[in-house]
Order: sequence, then structure tokens, then C-alpha cells
Amino acid sequence: MFSVSQSLGSEDLARRVIAAFVLFVVLLLLSFAVGALILPTGAMSEIPFLSTLAFAGEESFASAVTKTLLINLFMTALIILANHCRVRDLNFGYLVIYANTVLMGLFAGTDSFAGGVSTFTLEGWLLFARIGLLEFSAYILICAATVPLTMYYADAWHGEDFRRTRTFRNISLNRSEAALIVLSLLLLLVAAVDEWLFLVSA
Repeated sequence: MFSVSQSLGSEDLARRVIAAFVLFVVLLLLSFAVGALILPTGAMSEIPFLSTLAFAGEESFASAVTKTLLINLFMTALIILANHCRVRDLNFGYLVIYANTVLMGLFAGTDSFAGGVSTFTLEGWLLFARIGLLEFSAYILICAATVPLTMYYADAWHGEDFRRTRTFRNISLNRSEAALIVLSLLLLLVAAVDEWLFLVSA
């Protein structure tokens, strides 16, 4: 029987990646539907989003790209650090990604993003495919690749303390996992450059 959590924590890297992307799409569409069908338009517009920090003030193209990339690398570091903890089959890095997925879906569903491009237009979806999808793909690939970094493990969500299962000397990644991390970093760089190319041309 297919289990999402077991697939996310599988020893098979390809299975982890596929399960992570499937769950991302499901959560994104569900949260988008909730925002579009239940919440009022612009309901999330007053909530600060981490990426909006990169849009503050006038700055050079290089500075803007660097700031965007640093924000994305902060998210990457958070995911990797969270992945050192695991309950049953679920590493905590996935929680970071999917919490952000739901937030993004709600922002999109309520059309609350700043920038003048509606998420209910083809241009809005193409912009997401050009930037947001690249960023989240990078997060997902890095998270799936760093599952073997687990150091603290618990068998249950309640009533059990985490136990340390290994030290830093005992954790390592194989070539495929390391290659995914490199690919993810390249995706983040492309997304950061593409985001600011769009803003300059807008």
C-alpha cells in the first residue's frame, strides 16, 4: 500500500523526489482552491512574506539578485537543518517546505501578491512557472537529497523524546544526492536572476 510518509523517508532517492513533488502539487492546489473559493480577494496582502524583503528600496540589479539569492539560501539552510530531525518516516525539512507551499497557495488563491500580475491570469501562472516553481523545485530536491542527514529520531509525535542516532562523522550523502544539491543551487540562481529580469522589463 502506497504511503506518502514512507515514500518521503524512503532510502530510494527517486521515490523521495516523486513523493515530495506529488504532495507539493496536491497541497498547492488545495490551498489555492481554499483561497479562491472561501477567502476574500486580497485577504493575505497585509501579511509580510519573506521574499518581500528583497523588494525594499532602490538598488542595483546585482545587489537585488544577491539579496534574493541570500533569502533563498536562508530557506535552504533552514530545510537542511530541519532535516536533521525525524519522526517515524517524516523529516522536518518537509514541514518547512509544505508550510510555505500552503502559504503560497493561499496568497495565490486570494490574489494577494504584490507586483501587479494577477494569479488568475495566464501571465500569472507563467510567472509562477518561471520563478516560483524553480524555487520550490530547488527546495524539494534539496530536502529529498538531505534526508540521510537525520541525526535525531523519535518513533512518535507525542510522548517520546528524540534520541541521537548518529554523529556528524557518521552522516554522508551519495553522489546522486550531492548532484541534486548542486542542481538545486543552480535552480535558485536562475530563479533569482529571472525574477529581477522580469521586474526590470515590467
